[in-house]
Amino acid sequence: MQLVNGFYDNDKVRDLVRMGHADSVGIFCMALSLCGDRLTDGFVPRRAMLANLGATEEQVRALVDEGMLEEVDGGWLIHDYLVHNRSKEQVLHARVKSAERVAKHRSDQNVTALHRNCNGVTSGQTPEHQNTRTQKKDEEEYSSSSSKEIGLNDFELVREKAHANAAIIRDYPNLDLTDAWNAFAARHYGETRTVNDWCRKWKGWCQRRAKMSGIPPSKPHRHTWQCEHVLQALGRDKETATPDQQACQLAERLNKEQNTQ
Repeated sequence: MQLVNGFYDNDKVRDLVRMGHADSVGIFCMALSLCGDRLTDGFVPRRAMLANLGATEEQVRALVDEGMLEEVDGGWLIHDYLVHNRSKEQVLHARVKSAERVAKHRSDQNVTALHRNCNGVTSGQTPEHQNTRTQKKDEEEYSSSSSKEIGLNDFELVREKAHANAAIIRDYPNLDLTDAWNAFAARHYGETRTVNDWCRKWKGWCQRRAKMSGIPPSKPHRHTWQCEHVLQALGRDKETATPDQQACQLAERLNKEQNTQ
């Protein structure tokens, strides 16, 4: 989906607002989002427009009259959509290339790790010592580049992306993370940001997507003296469970550890 900063000042948009059809502008924005998400090349099926987006015939007619939508068989086509947005073919091609780069990067990492281990053995260093040096070097390299702006493909490879994913899965276990990432990648194609900025945007994107899809956030588990985690740790079962000091203290400690994650 491509919505330029000057969209609000477009002549067609201003005409709609002036004529009291500001709600039609909102429908148009949602239609853009739908096309970008489903890769329809600007086509909005009639059912999707009226049911999913909740548009009325009057709102759609205002967009058609203003030339922002074109009525076609089965629905409507956003005027000049492919002039300002990538086509389905281009998006899918970019995804394939991105997947190939990720696979190559991981393959290169595995080969590099193997060479390091072999060099460590031939030089008399233990694998543990070699891994410690490698980890320290990686951390130094990361700390020196974390403030630099990187592209979306590079962000997909950094460890912070995995940490963000873990937090998203914990909070919204029913969210389709792969589908969300594909839509996110299409939206921010070609942009560069810092790692922290990418993480913030990625989490916010997933939160909004979950909310729009009606997916409620999961409630964190609250440990008690009789929950399965405490019982298992103490070697107890439901029949032998008791609210003694040991069980209560363990539950409190587990809750604290969970809150700090």
